[in-house]
Amino acid sequence: MTVLLLIGEDEYAISQQLAALKRQLDPNWLTFNYHAFSPTQLDEALNTARTPAVADRLKVVVVKDCNFNSVTQFGEWQFELLQCLPHLPPNTNLVFTAASLDKRLKIAKFLLKHGQLTEYPLLPPWRTDLIAQSIAARSKAMKLSLSKSVVTYLAVAIGNDSARVASELNKLRVYAQGKSLSQSEVEALVPCHTQTSFQLAEAARCGDSTRVVQLTHDLLSRAEVPLAIVATLQTQFLTWLWVKSVLKDRVQRKDVEIAQLCGIGNPNRLYYLKKDVAAASIKALATAVIWLFELEVELKQGASTKVMLPAFLKVARLFN
Repeated sequence: MTVLLLIGEDEYAISQQLAALKRQLDPNWLTFNYHAFSPTQLDEALNTARTPAVADRLKVVVVKDCNFNSVTQFGEWQFELLQCLPHLPPNTNLVFTAASLDKRLKIAKFLLKHGQLTEYPLLPPWRTDLIAQSIAARSKAMKLSLSKSVVTYLAVAIGNDSARVASELNKLRVYAQGKSLSQSEVEALVPCHTQTSFQLAEAARCGDSTRVVQLTHDLLSRAEVPLAIVATLQTQFLTWLWVKSVLKDRVQRKDVEIAQLCGIGNPNRLYYLKKDVAAASIKALATAVIWLFELEVELKQGASTKVMLPAFLKVARLFN
């Protein structure tokens, strides 16, 4: 028996790992040896895991989207059910997926004792340096030759959407056919939709309400993903806030050091970022960041995109 804990917010990476486990099974007997359950079906999942694989050497049972903090999903009764883990058949892979796991919880300690933890964190959208590193590593693994400037462009154009990273890199690999691609070719193949979102962030920081209305309308009419727009604004305002905070403490630092503190991959950007935040207050920037994260929560809870424009205009008024 192997218990696997796939934990993190990178849902695409977790889905790829599940797909890899599925590929280990005989496709002719997949119906008998691959099973997925919700946390509310834990009892049924464990009963399925107790039975041996059929006509195959492995069996995979997945319990998806667990909330280990929920006493409804993982309370005392469920904890008692899990006591069977050490006694499951040796050829069964029991997999739990979750966005997070508080290792202080009794049930988490039990699962960690009997299972293998693999974490899949979603890179912060404002850490384009880390996103660029990830893209560079993936492209190298795919034997796709990309220059540093192209990787930087892709980090900005795609952001932390790991599913789109995989899709776009695969498209570039097919197009390249083993050759190096120029930046102009990459830009034509992978449009930078976040660029307009950056313009929206700039308009909000400048307090240009008319421009904010226009850009928001354009983005939504192009069916841009609302959460991707908000993530771009969060990235930009967080960067501005960090730069302003570092400059405000009046400690003499070189641009390279400031860039490292602020998570900016290219120190040359600081020349422009310093100009951006010269007239902005830390309070206004911090408030904007808070409001943008509150907007993200609203959208994730099912709010209509109609809430976006009033929120962006409220941010813009901070800088009038």
